[in-house]
Amino acid sequence: MGRLTAHWAILGKTPESLDDYGVVGCSTGAITSGEFGTWLKAFTSGTMEPKALPRVATSHFAAGPDAEPWLGLSFQVEPESQDGFQRPYAMTYYVCARWADAVAEPVSYRALFEALLEENFSGEAPFQLSPAPYDERRLAREVNATARRAAALLLTGRPVCVVGADHLPMEQRLDFLDAVAALLPYGFRATLAVSTWTNSASIHRIRLSFSDVPPTRKTWELPWEDAPAEYPPQAQLYEQELARYQGEDLCELMRGLATLTEPRDFENVSHRTAAASMLRGGRPVQVARQTPMSVQDLLRECLESIANGDDQRLGTLIAQLARRAPARVTDRDRKACRAFIRANPIHPPNRPAAFVAVRTFYEQVLRLLYTERMRASDVEDMLLDLDPELSLPPALVAALGKIQSRSAPSGRLLLANLRGPEHLQTVLAPMSEDELCHITVESRNRNVLSIALQELDRRALPEDPRGMEAVKHALTRHRYLIETIDSICHAAERVRAHRDMFWMSYRRQLTSADIEEILPNLDRPPQTFLLAMVVESAPGTASALLRAAAAGAMREQGLIGTPTADDVQNGLDRMATPEDAFGRMAAPEDDGGGRKKWFRRRPPPVAGKILIGVSIAAVVAAAAGLIVWWWLWRF
Repeated sequence: MGRLTAHWAILGKTPESLDDYGVVGCSTGAITSGEFGTWLKAFTSGTMEPKALPRVATSHFAAGPDAEPWLGLSFQVEPESQDGFQRPYAMTYYVCARWADAVAEPVSYRALFEALLEENFSGEAPFQLSPAPYDERRLAREVNATARRAAALLLTGRPVCVVGADHLPMEQRLDFLDAVAALLPYGFRATLAVSTWTNSASIHRIRLSFSDVPPTRKTWELPWEDAPAEYPPQAQLYEQELARYQGEDLCELMRGLATLTEPRDFENVSHRTAAASMLRGGRPVQVARQTPMSVQDLLRECLESIANGDDQRLGTLIAQLARRAPARVTDRDRKACRAFIRANPIHPPNRPAAFVAVRTFYEQVLRLLYTERMRASDVEDMLLDLDPELSLPPALVAALGKIQSRSAPSGRLLLANLRGPEHLQTVLAPMSEDELCHITVESRNRNVLSIALQELDRRALPEDPRGMEAVKHALTRHRYLIETIDSICHAAERVRAHRDMFWMSYRRQLTSADIEEILPNLDRPPQTFLLAMVVESAPGTASALLRAAAAGAMREQGLIGTPTADDVQNGLDRMATPEDAFGRMAAPEDDGGGRKKWFRRRPPPVAGKILIGVSIAAVVAAAAGLIVWWWLWRF
């Protein structure tokens, strides 16, 4: 089958502690630590006994304001350590999944147990279990007379305790429980708690189990491979009908019973009577062979049921959707279904009674039509299909919460943002600045960029130097998000975003030292980046900006260490020198190597100025004396 989202918890003790049993670790999300503790203790099957461990048990409960049904499976073992009183104790590892997920594809207890063993029960996120497919042939091989009698006795409404099977290993007892459950409509698992061992002296809610002695309360005692002392006629009749199914007929029977996923309650007489009457007449249960409705047809009827307020019909259709495996929906059908939904907007009713059904509908649509690890772009496409007006109906928001944990990081950010600030902060809190920048660069998504900039700005506070340094380091490491900004923003937005980067990194105008720190680490910074730098730079930094830009250009062209680099440096020196009083530029002179070089014209010293003045005065006086002599000689 496909992947199954399972929340988890560990019930036990800390080694060497004096504490009583409690939840020592659990996933976060739909079920709290307190709820885990309540339900695990509610289905405890007695005090720890050496012959009872390891023990596998199942449970069922309803959670949330809408009493949503859940199924659970636990594995209890004895660790090597002892508690603070030097006594042995048990550790219980528990997983649970929503009923709607558990019926999407049938799953056996053995497959769920083996999937549990693959997990390390660490972190806080729910597991993505991958149970083996439902195998009717394997289950049929485990059926014996005791299994048929146990199934028949369960339909009387009283619990069943199998005795005289102490010699069986835990795995064989689990396979037996699996086989018994497979001889009943699958929907009974919604209220069926089983255990590979119980203490008969304890009060528990286990309906089918193994024990060494029968309990004293109203429970059927069923000897292993022997007839019970008490055996009501209606149970005998059901056992006889089951015995008619052998080989391939038995596999076909189990396959048919696995399709009956409507929740059923052992306490409900009508549910038990209907199940008992299915096999009467000696004919195999007929599995419907008519051509199943396509996913698009199911969606069409679901939308009609939502519009007409037909919650009962909607529930039936959702159950059919839940049995469809995403892998069997082709890309072509998926595209057609999404186009159909986009062309027929969903308008959920405001009736509280319809909330659960509509939310479950959204969950099935998301499961079948969209990729499991939704990225930011997938989330935006999904919203265009399901909620083009971005009205965010509560049922859709609740359904988005279910896919958030298994989405890609960029998708989680957008989904959490849609669900509200508190959910967004829950996703952002464990992310480092470097991780946030990495997600932004990878996604190249405008909404992710906006979320990232707001979060980085919130963390880069002047009163928190470490926070500012972390933001600055992350932005430097990821090239100030230049590629992301340039790929999704127009020119004015780019300048504004780059300015935000500088402000978050320094919280002041850029100095020459800042410019010399930033630009050498960038190859070919875009013009909008340089413009933003101009806007954010302090007075007197023009020369530093020009020199850093020129150095970057020379690096890019491979001119470092060449004569051209010397010429450029010469030019930068000249540009930084004011012109003389007459606005003249110095003429180029030979530098001795055959190249022309611009030399700065140096102003003469004060003594030189006096000497030049005296020389000029002497020349003028001599010229005047010569003119006077010539005039006297002539006349």
